[in-house]
Amino acid sequence: MKVRDLLKDNVIFCYADEPVECAVAKMYAANVGSVVVMDRANRPVGIVTERDIVRFLAQEIDLKTPLEQVAKKSLITVSPEESIVSAAAKMIENNIRHMPVVEGGRVVGVISIRDVLRALVTAEAIP
Repeated sequence: MKVRDLLKDNVIFCYADEPVECAVAKMYAANVGSVVVMDRANRPVGIVTERDIVRFLAQEIDLKTPLEQVAKKSLITVSPEESIVSAAAKMIENNIRHMPVVEGGRVVGVISIRDVLRALVTAEAIP
């Protein structure tokens, strides 16, 4: 099974110059655990996750702070053509729970560790 098989229709994102509260609102509205941070040319430049939001609150970072100042910039990505096992290995190796799927420099989706685990369990249960 390939990463492409896990993709949903839309990518939840905020622009780098938008505030942290944009990420909070979009995660809440879409019931997701991460938001991709994009530049105004729609290129991925970072990611903000639920864990990051908790850290921001603990550090008393103002929710009006632009995402470009606080988002993780070392973006770990996966190709839609990579196997799910390869994606799982990247997530474990980098201790991450959300990973943008990038094709041709464009984000085409985001997968979570839950998506990967569900696919692996399903594949195991139905050989």
